[in-house]
Amino acid sequence: MQSYCVVDYSITENFTQVYVAADYFLNKGRYMRLTELGKTGEKIPVIGQGTWGIKARKSKDYYEQWKKSLRHGIELGMTHIDTAEAYGWGISERIVGEVVADYDRDEVFVTSKLLPTHVRYSQMKKATEKSLKRLNLKYFDMYLIHFPNPLIPIKRNMKLLEELIAEGKTRYIGVSNHSLKKFQKAQECLKKAELVNSHLRINVVRQKHIINHLSFYQKHGVTLTAYSPLGHRGLTNLKGELQEKLEKISKRHNATIHQIAIAWLVNMDGVITIPKAFHLKHVEANAAAGEIVLSDEEMNLITESHVKVVHEI
Repeated sequence: MQSYCVVDYSITENFTQVYVAADYFLNKGRYMRLTELGKTGEKIPVIGQGTWGIKARKSKDYYEQWKKSLRHGIELGMTHIDTAEAYGWGISERIVGEVVADYDRDEVFVTSKLLPTHVRYSQMKKATEKSLKRLNLKYFDMYLIHFPNPLIPIKRNMKLLEELIAEGKTRYIGVSNHSLKKFQKAQECLKKAELVNSHLRINVVRQKHIINHLSFYQKHGVTLTAYSPLGHRGLTNLKGELQEKLEKISKRHNATIHQIAIAWLVNMDGVITIPKAFHLKHVEANAAAGEIVLSDEEMNLITESHVKVVHEI
């Protein structure tokens, strides 16, 4: 396993940028670009693996296939695995725990999330311990509040996250499905720590968080995790002008429209994504999307408004 650092001086009509691209994970001939998580100095892959699709009450073969796919993704450089206590009602965390047990702890980056149904502080702490037990880990790499709950003060959630950092139960913290205003409010409630991640549903069809707020997160050094990068239906219901644009670009890169949709996300500064994949061929296709570099013209063709593009080769 090796890593490389590339410096690319990019000048376009709209902006001049100097990008330090590091940092590629090289394994079995496959490159996976790494990017900094927030302002932490920690490098994580631009494409990780989601596990939202792992369901409860399935066959042994079903779970073995998931484990095989996740291991294959790790070997291809997608070492960030995203899970949550809500996924499969804990089954996802158990499967992820069995997979990451095969690797050295610093080889994988595990994110999990707290359900907003735990109202009392003691319930939150108990749920956190249960997640760690299912994962068979002493600490999370990153822990998020899964959804805001109007019945739970944001201050209480942030107190929990700061306490987990102090106890060594998580290295980094963030929020999921929080609006920009709620994100800002959450950050204001923290005394010492900082939120390094905002986990939002973003894809070529749902661009509002990119158009409206990406510049804020870039300015403040917060990484956006785009979940459901292909939508819940894998872009199968895509049609019209957007589909035509994706097909045009995909032909240029000898790729699928799904790979272009993923590449569109990770060609933006400060954006990572976590597609899920049950079959090995989809795992490989997702990983390969990290190698696609889109031009400004191609990015703007897909994007509903201009955004800051990261150029790395």
